[in-house]
This record gives sequence, C-alpha cells and structure tokens, in this order.
Amino acid sequence: MLGFIARIDNGGLGVESIEFVENMKPDKIMAIKIGDMKQFEKRFDATIIDGVPSDSDIKKFLVGLDTIFSIETFYSPNFLRIAKDMGVRTVMRINYEWWDGSRPDLIISPTLWNFEKIPDPKIYLPYPINRSKLPFKERKIAKTFLHIAGNMRAGNDRNGTETFLKAIPLIKNKDIKFKIKSQVPIKCNDKRVEVIIKDYENYWENWQDDGDVLVSPRRYAGQSLPLNEALSRGVVPIMPNILPQQSFLPSKQLIKVKDTDIIKIKTDVEIATITPKDLANKIDELANTDITKFSNISDHIAEQWSWNKLLSKYKKILC
Repeated sequence: MLGFIARIDNGGLGVESIEFVENMKPDKIMAIKIGDMKQFEKRFDATIIDGVPSDSDIKKFLVGLDTIFSIETFYSPNFLRIAKDMGVRTVMRINYEWWDGSRPDLIISPTLWNFEKIPDPKIYLPYPINRSKLPFKERKIAKTFLHIAGNMRAGNDRNGTETFLKAIPLIKNKDIKFKIKSQVPIKCNDKRVEVIIKDYENYWENWQDDGDVLVSPRRYAGQSLPLNEALSRGVVPIMPNILPQQSFLPSKQLIKVKDTDIIKIKTDVEIATITPKDLANKIDELANTDITKFSNISDHIAEQWSWNKLLSKYKKILC
C-alpha cells in the first residue's frame, strides 16, 4: 500500500499534491495544514493534520503501508525513524534548496541541479506535467510577455519580479504587451503592463489567459512549476543562463548573468544576478520576432516530462 503526505493549499506543494493524488491514486493520504495560505480541507479524502504531525499521528497513519512518499519534507523530525521502526519504506521528492540533509530510503530529484551533492540512494526523475490540463498552443510571434510573480514568499527575489519591474521602463519596444500575474498586490504604472491579482483555486486556470513568452528571471532553485506549465502551453521561456535551465533551453532563450554568489536556504545554493538592462535587452531582442520553433521546443520538452511518459516510472519506484 502507498501512502502520501499532501499539502492542501495553492502553493507549489499543493499543486503537486493535486497531480500526485489524481495520477498515482495513493491508498492513504495525510494532508498537512501549515502556513497562512487558504486551506482546502475537502480537496482529498485524507487524514487532516494541523501543523507538525505528532508521533502518534505518524504511527497511526503508517499502519498497513509499504511505502510513504512526500514532497520536500516529512514535516516531523521523527517521521523517518518511526517509519523505519515500522518497516515502511520512505521516498522523498526533494527541492534541493530546501533539503535539510535528511536521508529517506530513496531521494528523487526533479532536476540535475546539484544532483552530484545528493547522497545515494537517489534518482533523477522530473515531476510530471499534466498536459491535458495544460494543452499545447503554438506561439508564432512574441507579442505578449508574461511574468508569474506567485505569492512572492521566496526570499532574495527568487522569481526575479523586482528585476523585471526595473527592466520594464528600459524596454524600448512600444508595440508589445506585458502581463504580470500575482497572488499578492503589485504596482506598475507602465501603460504596456496589465497586472492581474488573483489566487486561482485550480492552478491550470492561470494559463487560460497567458502570453507568448514567459519572462522568468529566476535567480536560484531547481524545479520551477511556472516554467513546466509554460512549456506545456507552448509558451517560450526566457531565463538566466544558469543551471538547470541552461541544460535544456536554447541559448536564444537565456539571459546574460552578471555574476553569481552563494546563499543559504536550507543548504548552500548558487544565486545569479542579472541586470534589468540585460533583461530588457533580451526582451527587445525577441519582441515581435518569429518564435514558432521555440514554441515547438517547449512542447517537446513538456512531453518528455509529462505524466504520459513518466507515470509508469513513478509506479515502478513507488508501488
């Protein structure tokens, strides 16, 4: 039997939880309520835990399970020990910047970013994209540039929203549009910019009104859900010329990096600095050009990372 620790908010872990439950159909679900985001307690048929699960919560939940899977964390420092004592195999899909050094029976990394620093046993396996919810649409001309600000909770301007806002006045092309989608208020007075403040209950609704190019000046981190979603929709991402994206995006879509430094999240990671001017130059370079080829490259990458391609691999590992 397979158990899963889910999140029931609309953050990244909540989005991933929806997809895991729908596609992997775990036998038991523990849903963690944590943080100040809106919680959707009826989203899953689950055991709801408010905050950190107690030892008794963990023991009760693990009864009858063969494997327990969680994303990023097991929430309690005692979870892995209790699972081992009860003979339940533990598998964690990490986000490297938030990895605290814990050692489950298997670590899944969704990207090759810092993969060499992860201890064995480990496996590289992208987290799958639901392409039926995010259908491909071929983009031909770069006219609308989209930026996903999200909830802006990640530190050090991770998504590069501040850099993008500073770049907008420097963009010379006046015949293009910008959309900024955010879960929190953002101000921008440029007439070319439409700011959309909304917290969609269903994450795929965020892409019903999208753009041609995703402006993602992301300064650090491995997996990016907005990137994956954009790829599936055929949107063309532009991102800093650093790992992991420099390993799969065409050079035309990479933004010059001024310098890099090391910061500590849970562990030490590389953080990139790109200037607003270099970002503005990249946008001007692509503005009103034919991006059909790059849109189809997005489609190809997304298909390789889709549930269609990867479901059997997840079942082989977890079931």
